[in-house]
Amino acid sequence: MRRRPITAVLVAAAALLSGLALGEAHGAPAIVELRVMTLNVLYGGDELDLRNGRWCARPDGCPETLAKVVEAIEESDADVVGLEEAERNTRQIADALGWFANERTQVISRYPLVDPPGAGGMYVFVELTPGRVAAIANVHLTSDPYGPYAVRDGATAAEVLALEQSLRLPELLPRLAVLPPLAAAGIPVFLVGDFNAPSHLDWTPAVAAVRPEVRYPLEWPVSLAAEQAGLRDSYREVYPDPVAKPGFTWTPGGPESDRAEVHDRIDLVLSAGPVTTIDSEIVGEANGLPDVDIEIVPYPTDHRGVVSTFAVTPGVPPLHAAVESRRLSVGDSLGVVFHAVGAAGERIAVVPAGGAASSAVAAQATGAGAPVDGRVTFPTSALSPDAYEAVLLSPADTVISRSPFWLYAVGSRTEVAVGKPAYRIGEPIDVRWRKAPGMRWDWVSIYAPGNADEQNPVAQACNAGGCTNSRYLFWLYTGATVEGSAVFDATTGFAGVCEWPLKPGMYEVQLLLDDGYRAVASSARFKVVR
Repeated sequence: MRRRPITAVLVAAAALLSGLALGEAHGAPAIVELRVMTLNVLYGGDELDLRNGRWCARPDGCPETLAKVVEAIEESDADVVGLEEAERNTRQIADALGWFANERTQVISRYPLVDPPGAGGMYVFVELTPGRVAAIANVHLTSDPYGPYAVRDGATAAEVLALEQSLRLPELLPRLAVLPPLAAAGIPVFLVGDFNAPSHLDWTPAVAAVRPEVRYPLEWPVSLAAEQAGLRDSYREVYPDPVAKPGFTWTPGGPESDRAEVHDRIDLVLSAGPVTTIDSEIVGEANGLPDVDIEIVPYPTDHRGVVSTFAVTPGVPPLHAAVESRRLSVGDSLGVVFHAVGAAGERIAVVPAGGAASSAVAAQATGAGAPVDGRVTFPTSALSPDAYEAVLLSPADTVISRSPFWLYAVGSRTEVAVGKPAYRIGEPIDVRWRKAPGMRWDWVSIYAPGNADEQNPVAQACNAGGCTNSRYLFWLYTGATVEGSAVFDATTGFAGVCEWPLKPGMYEVQLLLDDGYRAVASSARFKVVR
């Protein structure tokens, strides 16, 4: 373990940041030392063959590589980690560490995680002490086309700025709308991830003078927007000179490396609110690179990790009742964590989706003595499969908070369907799904029959490569929803083998897991006609 003490000066600084009003209203909060990490694990963490640095050729993946990912997290002494490209393995990595996991955001933590109503999967709370939290958001912005490659290949500064402003910046802006208000309310906020864009703090005139690949200084829009929203770059807080300490995270090498590679710092740990940065370290390979602080041999992924240490004053969350799982089978136990007013008569109830207190099918008091924070559980064996909400009720039965969940019959499988059996050329194709796992990057895609192999046992068990399901034509993310719908049309992503509209013929839609190629559902076949 690599735990470091907090100095008295840093503790005092963090205490000032916490705000006197918060301490007076809820008792003096304790300062917590927190190590926050971002780590892109390369397609589930088991796709890299450590023996040769190439793609793993085994259908079940390379579990020894995933074990090294776990080792990297252990050696980093991180407390909370935003994973990227975890591909169904978020919970497996957390289980190996004995940690908590949120598959909706690919965040794992040694502290309990709360998926609060209203967050919409954009962030989760980390419960650092009972009833006190930090918020963490985890991003993986689009990788291609990559800005530094465009610079390398001769693009002008105006062309690169236009690319970033049209592609990656819009993906970040929704989080920049919700995170600053949390920080202003006294909640520590962290934004981590693979931003797939350099920092404006690194492409300075001084750097351009010494790095040939930095052809001109550039104020990269993504990092600049984060800074303008009040988020601080922890690595640059500790190492403000990008010439002396470039801190490259892309790339230590891997099967996706470019022949004319441009190395840069694109994996970031940002913070806002009652947080003081103490340290920031790079986790990577042992090759003599001076910026690598924590060496892992062999190194199991194509991004170096960043782990930053903070002095944190945990904040008081908004009132909420939050389910611990959004998808359950009849007979499962429903866990609900809450932060309440602490008034006598407050209750947690289960209601049909959209229902009022009077429609409750189960209810119980928050606990003896009207606690402010706690957890209750409900049996579900007597409930019918349906869409429900766990709600926090005031003593007057006013609904204060709603948290949706879906209850299904035991053994229910994910379903995906299209709206009708035939569509005309160019007509939008409507698709809906039910009983989905709700992982962060679940996706639906259109295949020509014979190219999709949902019934192939190899595809069902495959953890590596395309699993024969890589021949998709058009795709959409489900938004980590358990139940939802979408439309395939001219705005939809496509695989590069065809363009909208679909040609006349037979097709089907599949739902696949978490940016991987394991299919869990296939629609009835439909046709496109003239």
